[in-house]
Amino acid sequence: MSRTPLLPRPGSSSTPTAARARRTTTSPSRRAAAARPLVAGVGISNADRPIAGAPGATKLDLARYYAAVARWFMPQIADRPLALVKCPGGDFRECFFQKHGGDPRRARERAADDPPWMHLATLEEAIGAVQFGAIEFHTWGARFPRLDRPDRLILDLDPDAAVDWAQFRDAAERVRALLDGLGLVWFVKTTGGKGLHFVVPLLRRHAWDELKSFAAALARRLVADAPALFIATAGKARRKGLVFVDWLRNADGATAVAAYALRARAGLPVSMPIAWSELDADVRAAHFNWRNVPALLAQRTTDPWAGYGATRQAITAAQRRAVGA
Repeated sequence: MSRTPLLPRPGSSSTPTAARARRTTTSPSRRAAAARPLVAGVGISNADRPIAGAPGATKLDLARYYAAVARWFMPQIADRPLALVKCPGGDFRECFFQKHGGDPRRARERAADDPPWMHLATLEEAIGAVQFGAIEFHTWGARFPRLDRPDRLILDLDPDAAVDWAQFRDAAERVRALLDGLGLVWFVKTTGGKGLHFVVPLLRRHAWDELKSFAAALARRLVADAPALFIATAGKARRKGLVFVDWLRNADGATAVAAYALRARAGLPVSMPIAWSELDADVRAAHFNWRNVPALLAQRTTDPWAGYGATRQAITAAQRRAVGA
């Protein structure tokens, strides 16, 4: 006996075709998520959003940059507390620091249970931070788990706008001579701004106060030897035509921009580790940037920071005496 098929009620859409359509239709939000380009497993929303101050760059380009340089960049941040510079909508005028952990969607707030630092241990986590607006990554001078024992000293050379490249190159030479004279192994990188960072890797034997006092003594020695070139006080009114030696990067909880990190500045510059010979050219500002750094790294036959991890040194009593620390 044949069965008569049931007919839909008037006004109903419950035909077999309509039912199949409901089962296969995806919500707009799911379609949008599925359409997001993936970088290191992270879906990048608003991927085509332009980055102000960097013609041609988009939010997706930021994520792809960090993925492209991950081999060099991730060892700089993976085991250190971080602070991020976030620029909502890619607008450099709206940037702010996020210094604490927690849900990045409420980055301007801080919950009572948030840690006093941020930790991004994997590339996926770093790209996730970019997805939520991060451009710059700044690191502490200590590594987990011994955050009470710094493992590097940084002298940040910050020249006044009136300082030309020849003067600044002379300042860098004087810092080099001082550190060499003390027998300290150092490495140099651009800041992605006007200056340079001299980075001195250290064994984790010193307290923060010891490190800070030694860094201050180095700055004072540079000023004493070349007062027409250096200044060690932070007040901008007195820095006209001088190079500020910022030794305060060596305080507990202070940060410095990570090597290979982008800067939220015109042209999206990069804080780039360099060989000393590269200072023959003016390498400040966007000399190294989001466009050229991945290719430059791929073409390098030697890494100017190759010996960083193998450096084993501590600040000695003789070095302290030599600079009056």
